[in-house]
Amino acid sequence: MPQYIPPSKSYIIFDSNLDKLAYFLGTTEELYARQVRILKWRVRVARKELPRLERQMDEFLNKSRLSKADEKRFNKIGERVENLTDIDIFVPMEMKLFRQFPELMRVLGLSHLVTIFEGYLKDIIQEILLANPDALKSGKQLTTEEVLTLSGRKRIVSYLAEKEIEELQYGSFEKIVKYFDDKFNINLNTPEVSPEQITEILATRNIHVHNKGMVNRRFQKLVKGSTLRLGAYKRITKAYLAYAIGCIKAIVWFIDTQARTKYLA
Repeated sequence: MPQYIPPSKSYIIFDSNLDKLAYFLGTTEELYARQVRILKWRVRVARKELPRLERQMDEFLNKSRLSKADEKRFNKIGERVENLTDIDIFVPMEMKLFRQFPELMRVLGLSHLVTIFEGYLKDIIQEILLANPDALKSGKQLTTEEVLTLSGRKRIVSYLAEKEIEELQYGSFEKIVKYFDDKFNINLNTPEVSPEQITEILATRNIHVHNKGMVNRRFQKLVKGSTLRLGAYKRITKAYLAYAIGCIKAIVWFIDTQARTKYLA
């Protein structure tokens, strides 16, 4: 059976999920901006045409008698006036809604960005530990039942790696930075992006997921340099999202390069 090949114009290959997300969010921004421009144009047309049509209706109303042709023309103009009036009244409300959608997309995009990053951290740590089981030596003990159930060095190593990753998942990024430094001798304070920048991005995602985007005390504790007041809403602008994507891509590239040079070559 021949393999289906999508049309070349619509088929884009991305190097990573991060690139795919950045592309999607960029095109979404353009889509909503274009929609707002269309809605603005409809309002301009309506406001320009309405006075002329209303004058024509007044001319008909000033006549003592209307022919059937006049009545038909009058009713047609009336329908057009009603339609344009609806545009003039309701389209501005549509514009407000469309202006809100892009930020919603950015909030969802930031959440997905952090999810991709957390998945990457789990995968790369597991990959390093499986390739270098000695890094797991930390005095942890297994029960007899666990040893009998797992039966085999490879499965035991995999199990211990998963347990170690589970413990990290519930900690702060500061804990992950310390883990990489202590366990793998990889310092995540890079020239391109600092752990503080990543911490701020993760904290921003968390307040949007758990606190409707409002700054809470945990955010203030984690993001020490923040000037946002308690209870302030932290907007996810297009520039901020582009910044967040750039920071995550930089830290992923750095970790990947260091891990593959030191442990996975």
